[in-house]
Amino acid sequence: MTENVIALDGPAGTGKSTVARELSKKLGFEYLDSGAFYRALTLHIFKIYVSKNSSISFSDWLSGKEFLPLTEGVEIFCEFSETGENRIFLNGEDVSTDIRTPEITREIKYIADKAVFREFVNSQLRKLSQTHRLVMDGRDIGTHVFPDARYKFFLTASSRVRAERRYNQLLEQGIRSDLEEIEKEIVIRDKSDTEREIAPLRKAEDAILIDTDNLPKNSVISKILGCLDSGIYNDSH
Repeated sequence: MTENVIALDGPAGTGKSTVARELSKKLGFEYLDSGAFYRALTLHIFKIYVSKNSSISFSDWLSGKEFLPLTEGVEIFCEFSETGENRIFLNGEDVSTDIRTPEITREIKYIADKAVFREFVNSQLRKLSQTHRLVMDGRDIGTHVFPDARYKFFLTASSRVRAERRYNQLLEQGIRSDLEEIEKEIVIRDKSDTEREIAPLRKAEDAILIDTDNLPKNSVISKILGCLDSGIYNDSH
């Protein structure tokens, strides 16, 4: 049983990342954004695609390739910080900003749904767990990446509440959006995540379910802390 990992899974908009970052600080663990590794791999493969000056789409180009050779020689390194923000290095280059571009966000789905690429990323995450104590959020951390993690939590919330949270986030950034459209996109994404063939979004049988609809961030964190062995918390203070 893995003691070094606390897994937080759930659909988009449930507050996983925010809770995971704060939880890691309280416990003295490192926060790890598993999605950043998929973004880094997507960036690497997308650069190969661009270098070929292909006239077809990225997805069509990728469908005609052998996947395993595309991961050969790829090194993804995570540098942790006290703020909980990860710096991601791809083959020695800091790509923390590059992996967040709309272009990579648009193409990542073609990488994240391939078994070869998922296993490559999972192996990187598991390697980090051998040398660091991690709080990790995602959609399959407790079911596929660390099925033997001792502590697993599954955060959920209604599509409406998640849409309202996203709407307010955008409003704070000065971006006006349509609440109904945001909710529609969330529902579509949920369907895609839960129905995908490889590592679908689902609650692990031994994960603790936390509905965040009416729970503020601090209450969610307190609830999680209350479920942990006191030794974990005491060892970090």
